[in-house]
Amino acid sequence: MKNKYLLSFAFIIVSLVLVSWGRTGHRIIGKIAANHLTTKAQLAVKDLLGSESLADVSSWADEVRGQEVYRKTGSWHFLNLPLGLSYPEFQKQVMSMTDENVYSALLQAEKTLKDATASKESKAVALKFVVHFVGDLHQPMHISRAEDKGGNTIQLNYEDKGTNLHSLWDTKMLEHQGLSYEQLAVKYDNVPLKTMKQWQSDPLIKWVWESYEISSKLYAEVDQMSSRKIDDAYYLRHLPTMEIRIQQAGIRLAGVLNTIYK
Repeated sequence: MKNKYLLSFAFIIVSLVLVSWGRTGHRIIGKIAANHLTTKAQLAVKDLLGSESLADVSSWADEVRGQEVYRKTGSWHFLNLPLGLSYPEFQKQVMSMTDENVYSALLQAEKTLKDATASKESKAVALKFVVHFVGDLHQPMHISRAEDKGGNTIQLNYEDKGTNLHSLWDTKMLEHQGLSYEQLAVKYDNVPLKTMKQWQSDPLIKWVWESYEISSKLYAEVDQMSSRKIDDAYYLRHLPTMEIRIQQAGIRLAGVLNTIYK
């Protein structure tokens, strides 16, 4: 019995360290997406979620991973690859993977939403997964290396507190601004229409590749640090990248749902 509790506790800890963008980031993405839904998509979302918004359900996929029925979904939140791949090599590896990952999980969830024979309940679950996984794959450290668990074992110091590379990009830099998710959504939702259309027209594999390119640079940067202390210069240098990834996730999520509910 003691071992059983220890295993359950260990699983919860692993689940907590693998969340992406944190609750705040995911809610920003959901809010931005909701601002750009067509009328048909808005009605479809309301039909499936009722009184809940995209922001409300954006972290659901993280919250349920401790439940027995959803424990198999742990690998659906990230994608591990070796560094140094060219785009063709990257594309080939991702598309040929047999292990479930965020790319394949998102495609499967979209398929369920498009399936006329799927139940309303299964579509509601699929919608929650779509909202979350679009956010996940835009978080650079979720498209990264297996050996350090997406940067979770790379220890850093930020604001005089211990953290790691994954958590830094999940929550620490985002929360440094001291704003609510509603305030940040207003601040970030300023993308020109031409740019929005370009982001939405990019293929899914390119969204993943963008995160892979960023995480590759972050790894190289950490390797060159003489100290593992993250200073204000690091924050200011990378804040624009973090903001763009959240903007892209929100705008692209809206594009996915608008396309499904044409």
